[in-house]
Amino acid sequence: MKTILKVAVLPALLLALASAAYADSITLHSAAGSSTSDTNGALQYLGTSALNGAFVANNYTPLVAGTIPGGSAPSYNVDSNGVWASAITGSSWVSNSADAGPSGNGSPGDGTVVDPNAFYYYETTFTAVGGTDPYDGSISVMADDTAEVILDAGTADQVVLVPFGIVGGDGHCAEYQPSCGGADTVSLSGITLLAGTNTLTIIDAQTGLNGAGVDFTAELTQAPEPSSLLLLGTGLLGLAGMLRRKLRA
Repeated sequence: MKTILKVAVLPALLLALASAAYADSITLHSAAGSSTSDTNGALQYLGTSALNGAFVANNYTPLVAGTIPGGSAPSYNVDSNGVWASAITGSSWVSNSADAGPSGNGSPGDGTVVDPNAFYYYETTFTAVGGTDPYDGSISVMADDTAEVILDAGTADQVVLVPFGIVGGDGHCAEYQPSCGGADTVSLSGITLLAGTNTLTIIDAQTGLNGAGVDFTAELTQAPEPSSLLLLGTGLLGLAGMLRRKLRA
């Protein structure tokens, strides 16, 4: 009986060692709720700022605003009808207004909500183990017209994860991703996160007087530390030896 119990404990020990090798795993997405009720799964609408000349001329820049608007207005789920592609699995389209969305052709007077041309800011906060060990993963994003995604915007640690696409001549979606016609998935490697609270900011650029909105998901996993991999390997060898001895007994 003791041998059976000890052998039964081995999978649990193996799982603990494997967990030690991977320090942190983070899932983010736009969805129903608020940043206070669902920290890693919601976007908060912050406000707007005027489009700059370089962006209007389709000469997009890596970062368009040094100051992120303040505010605490809630975000809303938006129907993905019209020209918008269906929301990414596990997420929702989010907009500045509950009435926004591409339900018509976007022309004033046709009954469609028309969002003024501007940069629309959305934000979510999340916690991480952080430190010196980097994170790998990916982020998928859609927007009308296009969007830029910034990690820890406005700080010395800010990183542009996804740059704006070029708007082009389309009245709804940008000509190049990110746009509202399909998800733009970007691989992330060697991303450094702060230990504790981090901020993800999405800046939606609206240029065609249509319904503004964004949608995103992201996965980040901290790369295994060399010392943890050594611990895992040593533990596996030890467990294998223990199991062999117990089975012989």
